[in-house]
Amino acid sequence: MEIKLLKTLEEYSSLTIHELSEHLNQNSLQTLSQIAHIREIAPDLINSDNGKYQLSKQLNWLNQEKLKTSLANNNHPLVILDSIPSTNTYALENINTLADKTIISCNWQYAGRGRFERRWLSTIAHDLTVSFLYHFERDVNILLLPLVSAIAVNRLLKNYSITNKIKWPNDIYVDQQKVAGILVESRISTNMSKVVIGIGLDNFRNWERNQLLADLTLVLDNILSEFVLFGFALIRREWLDNCMHLNEEVSLIENGVEIARGIHYDIGTNGELIIKTQNQLQSYSSSLISLKTK
Repeated sequence: MEIKLLKTLEEYSSLTIHELSEHLNQNSLQTLSQIAHIREIAPDLINSDNGKYQLSKQLNWLNQEKLKTSLANNNHPLVILDSIPSTNTYALENINTLADKTIISCNWQYAGRGRFERRWLSTIAHDLTVSFLYHFERDVNILLLPLVSAIAVNRLLKNYSITNKIKWPNDIYVDQQKVAGILVESRISTNMSKVVIGIGLDNFRNWERNQLLADLTLVLDNILSEFVLFGFALIRREWLDNCMHLNEEVSLIENGVEIARGIHYDIGTNGELIIKTQNQLQSYSSSLISLKTK
């Protein structure tokens, strides 16, 4: 209902609580409660003056028809929702009925998930939160998809003239600030692997979101095709060339405890981190491990 409220304010420019409630077919208390909820997430989004409410800025909505036009030659079924707790959760819950290359996105994801079940908070009709469902043959090494997907976001931002770096395994940083995270989840059957690639991207340059999503889809499709056809070798080199901590000291944390410290030396054939400690090489790949730079 919060999305409908915002779209109503956008349509009518300025409304009293009574007028807004009538458009929403609810009482004033419900409307005030929704405004308060929106202000908790985006404090400056709704202004009030002389008893009338209006938006402080134009919102950057996803539009299914625009996306269909932009992706006309890419054969991607679209699921574009107003609001949803998590696009990855939606994809996993419907994984057996959704087609290959389905895109699930929304105008507001309010309970997004990252690694270690961390919440990914997105701004309404501003940031990009999207999950891509791909079907792969069983011989494709899906353990590498987090790193491959990181290269897709890296390429997207470089196409937009943004200098960025990758933190193992797949976080994207600009000017020492995390701007994107990736969560890859899968369901494996006898014949194929169904993989959900969830990407949350801060829209820190206020790009038009439909074009941003279309461009991200194109680079992700391209990198996945390269990976399936040619393997990981070239992508591995590109990942290392864009890593923010290669040849630097890092520490590895598991359950809040440092389990290793050393120089980041390489990444392995399955995307594992290889560090050099006291002239020995050790590799780490557990999804429970986080990395900290010096």
